[in-house]
Amino acid sequence: MSETSETVRRPPLGLLCTAQFMLTLDFAILNVALPSIQRDLGFTDAALQWVVGAYALFYGGFLLLGGRLGDLFGRKRLFVGGLVLFTAASLVGGFATDPIVLVVARALQGLTAAAVSPAVLALIASGFTEAKERAKAMGIFGAVASAGFTGGVLFGGILTEYLGWRSVMWVNVPIGILLIARALKRLDADHGVARRGRVDLPGATLVTVGMCAIMYALTVAADQGWSSAGVVWPLAVGGVLLVAFVWLQARVSTPLVPLSIFANRAVTAGNAIAFLSGGVMSISTFFMSVYMQEVLGYSAIQTGLAFFPQAFVVVLASKNVAQMTGTRGARPVLIGGAVLLTAGSLLLTGIPVDGSLWIHIVPGGVLQGLGVTVMMISTAVAATYGVAGPRMGLASGLYTSSRQLGVGLWLAIGVTASGLAAGSGIEAFHTAFWLAAGLSVLIAALSFLIPATKKPAAPARPPLLQRRCPPTSTRGACP
Repeated sequence: MSETSETVRRPPLGLLCTAQFMLTLDFAILNVALPSIQRDLGFTDAALQWVVGAYALFYGGFLLLGGRLGDLFGRKRLFVGGLVLFTAASLVGGFATDPIVLVVARALQGLTAAAVSPAVLALIASGFTEAKERAKAMGIFGAVASAGFTGGVLFGGILTEYLGWRSVMWVNVPIGILLIARALKRLDADHGVARRGRVDLPGATLVTVGMCAIMYALTVAADQGWSSAGVVWPLAVGGVLLVAFVWLQARVSTPLVPLSIFANRAVTAGNAIAFLSGGVMSISTFFMSVYMQEVLGYSAIQTGLAFFPQAFVVVLASKNVAQMTGTRGARPVLIGGAVLLTAGSLLLTGIPVDGSLWIHIVPGGVLQGLGVTVMMISTAVAATYGVAGPRMGLASGLYTSSRQLGVGLWLAIGVTASGLAAGSGIEAFHTAFWLAAGLSVLIAALSFLIPATKKPAAPARPPLLQRRCPPTSTRGACP
């Protein structure tokens, strides 16, 4: 039955946003706990990166497939099934006594998150169809996702300090169980999914293996160097596979990604901006964490608390950003957000060795937080604008894949270009934030490609004072 022939009840927004918060929190929360994990489980320096890298590899590699599977087989099925496996992986990872067990658990978390995350965005975008209501819902979604991304450092520091690193994994278990129970009860059966379709297995294989190869190269690039065989070959293989994927999609009858979706200018520009803004977010969060701990000597808790003003601004500003996006459209809001990102990044290019939290960190961080809020909300609106319900999961997967690929690629480039691993000193942080500023300027330029939202014409109103003929009048007109 088609989407238009059914009465579609809006999905429970709080449930979906809580799930997204858990996923984004989990992506960032382990960074502060890495030293404790290394001491407890005996990770080598080279192997430790896979605690984060395994999650990023499978999450980024399977996002596009996960989004399309939701369109074909049901977003509720992908949402609930993914949460079940994600919760189980979190439980197993918390009990890990061997590095391999923890890395495998993190890989399973990333794989299942690649099914849940596109389903969340697709359910929101297809359930809130009116422009202002969708912008409001996306505002809440963006605020929660941004708060999870920046708040992961804060919560990770507190949990690691007082309860140990295992609590960082176990915190997902009660949240996941609650979400599963609520989803089974409150989330309606899927509407508007193309269940008659079939999975393009050759295309799915090409894009998934290609994305995984690229994500692998980005994960090891900072440690091995961009010119090493372990980076060059995966990048080359991944690039060839993605080119072959595009070639195949133009020729098969049931493509995994119909290329016609890119004829929608808002979708194309929104994904390009998501790719760049993911880089700004990852560079800023990573380099600020390292700066505060390695240069200023902050503890894990102090570092987490230093991110609190930024996270607070994200939540506080989300409502206004959503309202502006709904009334003015994504383009002008994105341009303003890019200006904020640029200004915040430029302020951070001058951080000194003996920097002050309130003078050198918070002002730039707050401006970046405002810019990130705009990016999370307005790009999600733009990347799903004008997309039909049966393709909403695909559009959501494309958007999330673009952002995730940007997170990995630009962070790897930032670490290499700054010379952080080579010990180049405070100049490494200056270079990284100059890169973030440059990406922000590109975002501003791309924002002009998003179509302007046309305001509906106001309905004609009768004159304020209008004479009416008496009911008994037989004349052709009122005197």
